[in-house]
Amino acid sequence: MGILEDITNFIASVYNNPGAYLGVTLVFSVLVALVLPIPIEVVLLQPLLDPRGPQWGYLLAVVGAMAVGKTIGAWLIFFVGLRAEGGIRRWADRYKWIDRFVKWAERFVRRTNYIGVYVLLSIPLMSDTVPIYLYSLFNEEGKAMSRTPFLIANFLAAWTRAGFLVLIYVVVGEAARWLFG
Repeated sequence: MGILEDITNFIASVYNNPGAYLGVTLVFSVLVALVLPIPIEVVLLQPLLDPRGPQWGYLLAVVGAMAVGKTIGAWLIFFVGLRAEGGIRRWADRYKWIDRFVKWAERFVRRTNYIGVYVLLSIPLMSDTVPIYLYSLFNEEGKAMSRTPFLIANFLAAWTRAGFLVLIYVVVGEAARWLFG
């Protein structure tokens, strides 16, 4: 938990500087897409839990930076997937179990397509890294999915995910007010 706590503390430390917070949100979101197995929602907590009450305008800007960062990360991974596919195929030719997995993953990507990537990336607290790599690496030479709709699905999923978090925040807040006055 040490690195997660360090990252969360760093993000929280720049919250009162909107320019820095939006910049950190953008970079953090790119890194979450590329390598960090940390839920992207970390950047949404400060605007929601602000002691002065939810900062809705700030939250919208943060979600925008988060969606753009996640989309940039997905764009980079999409190109990695196109470049790495030859190596994956060479391994699949050597080992039967890798070949079976590759064929399964390609079928999964082809069948679920843009809706699948959108749904998986819309799940709150889901790691973004795994689904983005799955859909990029097993994209059958870039034929199963094209870049632009793939990136649009990533961008919209970030907004959907943030919407779920806000909905949960509002519902839980209202329930608490109703129950405890």
